[in-house]
Amino acid sequence: MKTRLTTITLLTLLVVLGLPASAALTAVTSSPQTIVKADTVTLSGTDAQNGSVTLWTLGRNYFATQTAKTDKKGNFTFIIKPEETNRFSVGKYAFLIQDPGADRSFEIGPLVWSDGIRIADQGIIIANIGQISSFPSDIGPIADTILNASVRPDVDDIFTPYYFYVENPSMHFNRVSGSNPAKLPDQTTGEAILITGTTNIGPENLLHVEIRNATSNDLVTSENIPVERDTNTNQWTYSLNEPGLPAGSYIVSVGEQKYTTSGNASAQLTILEYRIAGNSSFSLQPELPAGMTAYSVILPLLISFAALVIIGIIMLVSLRK
Repeated sequence: MKTRLTTITLLTLLVVLGLPASAALTAVTSSPQTIVKADTVTLSGTDAQNGSVTLWTLGRNYFATQTAKTDKKGNFTFIIKPEETNRFSVGKYAFLIQDPGADRSFEIGPLVWSDGIRIADQGIIIANIGQISSFPSDIGPIADTILNASVRPDVDDIFTPYYFYVENPSMHFNRVSGSNPAKLPDQTTGEAILITGTTNIGPENLLHVEIRNATSNDLVTSENIPVERDTNTNQWTYSLNEPGLPAGSYIVSVGEQKYTTSGNASAQLTILEYRIAGNSSFSLQPELPAGMTAYSVILPLLISFAALVIIGIIMLVSLRK
């Protein structure tokens, strides 16, 4: 008995040590380690030498598998489209890349039944991972059950796990106060406007920006702007060239177009009239002394001008004589 166990152990080690390296994967997601609902996910792999690979996708209330053929160089690609990621729930998701191994035959596979999902080894049930509706937000333990199946002595399938977090789309303004609604720094008439922010959605999206009058809700201007990929959080920038906006109060809204139940943000923007030396008038007229009106300034000037005209006429008459 002891000899038999030792032989099985050695065979298991040889199988594990003899497994070829798993395929290398490049994931293009909304932002690092993040998938946003209704965004596209692209998983591209290389060095898959056994003809095909299967992608297992597991998450809260979600389960799916799909198989792709590899090209002659072992390259493959899975594209998960927006209509599918829109079905994802918020939480941790597992993406398991399954290589069939040297025999080019998948031993491990799912049996999807109405009362739950079984994991089978060549059709023989070895585990029950339950109903999709009961999958938790942390899918790790269920993924581990599938991964453990690949170390069985008769299995040469190779599973490589990748994990991402699914989020609802979100939008944020930079440089806003904590008031409700959020308030952007005041700006001045005649100046260009620059508003920036961050978002978790991917750069394949366009954001829609609207500026409306805060009192009447009339649309003043709108524009579609791109999302710019960044190392940690994706960025967006909206600019309006000079002369900007007339003095008044405005609501600036920004949001993505595909998923409308969230991912929109608004902030208040106040445009002040142009000021000089603390005065609220745009005019360059000097300030009048207290108690003096424009009329009291103009009247003496008119009298002086009339007097000069009369003197000029008298002098002209004298010269002619």
